[in-house]
Amino acid sequence: MKLTLEELIEDVKNELLCYEDAEETAQRWEEEFRAWAEEQQGKNKDLSVEGDRVMFRIKDEEEVFEIADSYMDALEEGSVKKYWEKF
Repeated sequence: MKLTLEELIEDVKNELLCYEDAEETAQRWEEEFRAWAEEQQGKNKDLSVEGDRVMFRIKDEEEVFEIADSYMDALEEGSVKKYWEKF
């Protein structure tokens, strides 16, 4: 399943906003994800360019929840850097 980067960002942010007082967290994730995606273009098998759109491949919709939940866990554990290394 492929989503545009914008669709993925919107979906993950919506999931993060389910957590209490997570507006800043959702914004932080978006900024970090955009930086990660920029750095990973051409290097990551899940990122591709199709026409004028950047696409991201995920297994299924459940992965969106996993991305958000893993980020919240990484924040709690102080392992955000590791989160992005394994993303």
